[in-house]
Amino acid sequence: MPELTASSLMEHHQAASTLAALIEGNGRFVAGEPRYKRDIVAAREAAPSQTPSAAVFTCIDSRVTAESVFDCDFGQLLVVRTAGHVPDRAAVGSLEFGAAELGVSLVVVLGHERCGAINAALHAVEDDSHDPRTDYLVEQLWQPASQAWTETKDPEEAASRALRLQVRRTVADLSRRENLDGVMVVGAVYDLDTGKVSLIDEN
Repeated sequence: MPELTASSLMEHHQAASTLAALIEGNGRFVAGEPRYKRDIVAAREAAPSQTPSAAVFTCIDSRVTAESVFDCDFGQLLVVRTAGHVPDRAAVGSLEFGAAELGVSLVVVLGHERCGAINAALHAVEDDSHDPRTDYLVEQLWQPASQAWTETKDPEEAASRALRLQVRRTVADLSRRENLDGVMVVGAVYDLDTGKVSLIDEN
């Protein structure tokens, strides 16, 4: 376990405060009372430099827009996307860049219900049609999909379980990265119907 220094404690406090602010922003989004318009005026004000306080690693799904979901303005969030938030080299490198060069102290791994990539992996598990030579995403998502399908043969329940397993796997993967040491990494799930973001535990 890394030694807790005054600097690391300050970073942890900053990350926790940032997370609380994101959850508060999500509350405004759900209530239909956003603080930020994200219009051209805000874009111009943010243009000279950026000081993002957090990174959101999420899916490519067009219905999941992190800046809206957390009611953030231009320059406040780094957003990294891959289908099923698979932590490939480019995604991890982008998050490491955010931490090293921009001082980001919080990464939120944001999954969402009814994820197409997760469902594709579940269908492959169910049909036993895994071919890593032709489907990179299925290969990367096979483990959580297989575990979820083994635990329950119900497609809807399996999809929800696989999603949460993948969020936890991604959190664990990022938390082990030396270049993200000192960065708080948390998992969350976005509900497409309600707009609510719920934090999930690591177990």
